[in-house]
Amino acid sequence: MKFLANIFTTESFDDNLFYNIVDDESKLIDGIPTLIIGKANAKRICPCGFRMFGDNWEQDLIKLECCGEMYWTYGKREERDRNETAIVKFKKIVLEKLLNSVNYQFFNVLTSDKEQKIELNNILTDSSKKFVLISDDMLYIFFPDRMETVGVSLRDIEYGGTDRKKILRTLYSNASVTMTKERDFMSYETREMLRKKKYVIPYLSSLSA
Repeated sequence: MKFLANIFTTESFDDNLFYNIVDDESKLIDGIPTLIIGKANAKRICPCGFRMFGDNWEQDLIKLECCGEMYWTYGKREERDRNETAIVKFKKIVLEKLLNSVNYQFFNVLTSDKEQKIELNNILTDSSKKFVLISDDMLYIFFPDRMETVGVSLRDIEYGGTDRKKILRTLYSNASVTMTKERDFMSYETREMLRKKKYVIPYLSSLSA
């Protein structure tokens, strides 16, 4: 199981498939962004970063510069509005980092030549591990071994004379394919953040594989 970020908190937190949610400092994973929830927790875990701000705590999400990619915000009982705003901001930071880590290639069926169409068929049928999302007439195929998603328009496939059902049967019959449904594992908030960047959703699905 891989995680996008650490969340240090004793409070409930959604999207727990993607985040390492802990209340024990020893369980924080190095090398990924960390959000500490609660003023006392931040003061204990990163005292040097905490002291830099003195008594000026007007920001919702504060980066503790001397502790790497570490941020903190108030707990719900301390400042509920700031807490909720900061969590959204932190998720956006984490997802932006994710977007930069996944290469996206759109395969244009309508302009492809014979060799390229053979390549597409190989993508659909080969035995390499892949995670697939079907959404809004688009097929997103993520390859974890090269951190790349290939996007194909099902509408264009049909326009070119191929039945989309044939393509889907090919995918469903391929043992190396894991089909993904975004509603099964993502909160509404995260789905909205990725509404125009759905090519990363199969990667998120792969984190729990």
